[in-house]
Amino acid sequence: MAIKVLVTAIGQQIVADVKQVENKETKELVGYWLENPRVVSYVPSADPENTGISVRFGSYCAVSDEKSFSLAKEHVVAILEPRDDVTEAYTSNTVPVTAEETTDEPVTDTVEAGTDADSAD
Repeated sequence: MAIKVLVTAIGQQIVADVKQVENKETKELVGYWLENPRVVSYVPSADPENTGISVRFGSYCAVSDEKSFSLAKEHVVAILEPRDDVTEAYTSNTVPVTAEETTDEPVTDTVEAGTDADSAD
């Protein structure tokens, strides 16, 4: 499986871990199996000086807990490679943190002696 961007016939952009589904007898492509699909939405920056956009991931179907399903090939009009930053964001959104990646060490903020943390420069 590989992380891909699928564009559907109705214009949705879906990021998912994808593999092809083929008919076992004819080897004909019948659809795609999606693991952890996320629908992409774009949010314009609230800062008037920044004309960029933010990418957000939403649940494919908010009324279902299923994390994998098939999508018929007729519903997919394009399959694209995601940018590296999109892959990283998708992975951090969908892959749970493992015990090896966590730490029991506390995280603390430090302030140099003689400064006021609440004051502005």
